[in-house]
Amino acid sequence: MQILVASGFFESELPSYREYAYCQQLAALGHDVTLMCGDQSQIWARSRVKLPQTKPAARDAEFVKETGVRLFRQHVYMRYSDFVVYRPIAAEIKRADVVHVIEFRHGTTVAIAALAKLYGKPVVYDHEQRGDRLATWYSRADSKWRRLLIRTGSLFVDTVRHTVLANREHFISCSARKKIPTMFAPLGMDPSRFFFDVTGRANFRAQHNIATEKPLAVMSGKLHGYKRVPEVVQACRQAGYRLVLVGTIAEDVKAALAQLPPGDEITLSQVSAQGLREVYSAADVAIFTTFTLSYWEAHATGVKLLVPNTEFSQLVFGDDSDVHHFGKPDMFAVADEEYKPEIHINGFVADGLRALAAPSPQARTSRVRFSSRAQASALADLYQKLVPSKAAA
Repeated sequence: MQILVASGFFESELPSYREYAYCQQLAALGHDVTLMCGDQSQIWARSRVKLPQTKPAARDAEFVKETGVRLFRQHVYMRYSDFVVYRPIAAEIKRADVVHVIEFRHGTTVAIAALAKLYGKPVVYDHEQRGDRLATWYSRADSKWRRLLIRTGSLFVDTVRHTVLANREHFISCSARKKIPTMFAPLGMDPSRFFFDVTGRANFRAQHNIATEKPLAVMSGKLHGYKRVPEVVQACRQAGYRLVLVGTIAEDVKAALAQLPPGDEITLSQVSAQGLREVYSAADVAIFTTFTLSYWEAHATGVKLLVPNTEFSQLVFGDDSDVHHFGKPDMFAVADEEYKPEIHINGFVADGLRALAAPSPQARTSRVRFSSRAQASALADLYQKLVPSKAAA
């Protein structure tokens, strides 16, 4: 099957991102996969949240060689925040049996979906946004613009895929059509990259002088203010855990952390997949205060998870004894993403850490429940169901 994946951005250094993982796994299943994207970093240089820009094309050649995916990285002519304009390649849309579009808020993806519809191609759409940002006039204006893009794009899609339930609800609230099929579709993780690494655990703890019996927690990803990083630091200190912070830390978060009394936290910049696996393996608990794709990667290493108590987390992890749900669903203004301003989570997180301190009855092992290969197979099955129906029409 000839598959076109289209997105505004693609970071060839980040295998955990959807654009990379979908293409890699679908190609491994034997499909002819093409990826079309812009040439800019996902981090906007003019963003008010000051983060260092990535180098999106740094591993393009290796990605193409390793996966066999055809990559078309188009020049971005105009950009504002996540909205980018580049020229879609019509010939590649015509060539495809199915077009998979990621995020209408990227702008050009709406045009790609419209062209696919014009050429009679089935369109699968991934929606990640969970809610609107309303704190300032410019965030409200941006949210209205995103809603317009999503509403327009909804006219052209056959199936919408989402992760958390808030993704689905947000899409439905924006859509011009109310009866588009939707489905839960976690990205998944690569089990060759994320597993319980016994040697990595021992090496990391030895490198950082962490005793075998010392409880260790990790918080990873893009560490923005809305993730309540200082409160997690306070909770770990209260519960007797040492904490590793892994990833890019926003300037306002750095400033807030600097106001806390000195502690023994370990701070690491963005690390490789191997490095992240070793950190997760070394840790006893991985703390997530909002939904992130790293749920699946951490889970694969056998580490215990501490996640917000929401409808989504109960749906996915409700039967897992190694996952603790902290707080209550009504602590969020936007489910799984944005807390109410008056809510403080350090007490909830500290209680959760204490609850997870007891040893598990079973020895720690790797987990493959959220394997990316299994998710890619389900995605390929969806494509196959859509292609004949279009041909018959």
